[in-house]
Amino acid sequence: MTTCGIEMFGSEARLVLLNGDKSSFSHVDVKPKKLKLTDDENPEEVRAFRDSIFAFFRENNVTIIAIKKRGKKGDYSGGPVGFKLEGIIQLYEDCPARLMAPQTISATQKKDSPDKPDTLLKYQHNAFETAYSVLQ
Repeated sequence: MTTCGIEMFGSEARLVLLNGDKSSFSHVDVKPKKLKLTDDENPEEVRAFRDSIFAFFRENNVTIIAIKKRGKKGDYSGGPVGFKLEGIIQLYEDCPARLMAPQTISATQKKDSPDKPDTLLKYQHNAFETAYSVLQ
């Protein structure tokens, strides 16, 4: 099972791939580590983002997508471009995409507290925790 954890940050999707289950998983160090939508008002750019992320999912045989959910209003709410990216990713039909609440991710981290692989970059930590939270 290959899980893709995603954190939206501005106009980019930060990506982490994990293989296996909670008891024995491995981080798959692949490129790209993040994909960016440069102009969300340009339909060709939006399609290019969609094509890039869908190709990433296919090339890496992703079986489940886990997206860190963001609030729709309040201090920690996400921006409109991030929600557009989230919607594009949810349209991927070859595997399920799950929105994971930050509280669920935190609870999983407190319960299991896995060591983060050395191959992770600092900006990938939230995407890693999101992916880990859906492992069986």
